[in-house]
Amino acid sequence: MKKIIYFLTALCLTVASTNAQTYLIDNFGYSTNDSLLNNGWVLASSTVNPLRASATGLTYTGYSGSGIGNAVPMTNNGQDLVKDASTPLTSGSVYSSFLMNVSAAQAAGDYFYGLVTPASVSAFYARVFIKSATTSGYFFIGISKYSVGTAETAVYSTDSFSLSTTYLCVLKYQYNTSTTADDSAKIFVFSSGIPTTEPAIGKAATIGGTNVDATSLGRVLLRQGTAANAPSLTVDGIRFGTSWGNVALPVQFTTFNAVKSNNTVVLNWATASEMNNDRFEIEKSSDNKNFVTIGDVKGAGNSSLTVYYTFTDMNLLNGTSYYRLKQIDLDGNTSFSKTLIVTNTVAKNISTMLPNPFSNEINIHVNSSVNTPATIELIDMLGKIHYSGIELLTSGDNKISINTQQLNNGIYFVRVNINGEVTTQKIIKR
Repeated sequence: MKKIIYFLTALCLTVASTNAQTYLIDNFGYSTNDSLLNNGWVLASSTVNPLRASATGLTYTGYSGSGIGNAVPMTNNGQDLVKDASTPLTSGSVYSSFLMNVSAAQAAGDYFYGLVTPASVSAFYARVFIKSATTSGYFFIGISKYSVGTAETAVYSTDSFSLSTTYLCVLKYQYNTSTTADDSAKIFVFSSGIPTTEPAIGKAATIGGTNVDATSLGRVLLRQGTAANAPSLTVDGIRFGTSWGNVALPVQFTTFNAVKSNNTVVLNWATASEMNNDRFEIEKSSDNKNFVTIGDVKGAGNSSLTVYYTFTDMNLLNGTSYYRLKQIDLDGNTSFSKTLIVTNTVAKNISTMLPNPFSNEINIHVNSSVNTPATIELIDMLGKIHYSGIELLTSGDNKISINTQQLNNGIYFVRVNINGEVTTQKIIKR
């Protein structure tokens, strides 16, 4: 991938890339009513009731696949399809996320989604089930590890979920190594927000079972079950990867740090993956409450590569500054990074004026901790500036002398501005 460098006022951006960790992304951005078979999906069974990208895309604030393209309605007694990830996964953790909106569920329940062995159209692992709850208008979600041979019974959630509501689901298959039948499967379900780290407990989970574990997973499954058991629902925003951040978060920050360099602050951050990312706005505050935008950096849009960014703040404040990144999606959704704190005590003492009252000369003493420019001004009671100059301070004590022979007697103010921090002192000429 080529390296791109943008130069803007007070800004330098560098983009680079490394290996991918998100291996399948499908937001069904096809033509309306286009068959999934025309867009990389593979037939698993039946040509009846073909799956098409024929519904409006589902939305979920903060999710990378929210509101992009179309969505896929699923009912029952119809076509089942699988789609390949770019790389099969054979160890560690396998994650797949998707949006769903269930319109109807049956008492017996059936599965509609799962993970599949590469090249297979029947070896379904981590199957996700839906069945109706005892209370009308609600359903339970379930999980089972494997379906071949003696199909393992689904484990259902104790929490119920509302029909006709969009949920974010994150499916996890964990390769375990103690035996050949001890892998686990788990499903997380969210109605709002996205945790930045994986929760300890899912809505439903199972481990082990009577069937052997998967040796490789490299496909996802969309299945329309039997009329008596299957749910009716809409699915959208499918992802397949190796970590929580790769599949659940719109932008996964791997690093975000600040380095003070002379009179600047250099902010560096990296993302492991991005979806629907328009840009980053860099925000700064002096009180950690009121933030202002000091610049913006174009995002990578959609990327499964690690992308590196750098922004330089040329206006270093004396004291404490707070920095954060506001990530903005193409559809306007926003999220924030953690907040960084940068402390900069440039001037230890900038208020000693000798003598006071003065006659033909004043001496301004400034004790600075770093080399930095300072603006010195001498102003009268009406606001007229009688002297203005920029002095380069060195680390330690600095003496700045101003000839005042031409000034009339009266009250004046000396104003010292160091990187935005202003100190003013009243002095008198006699």
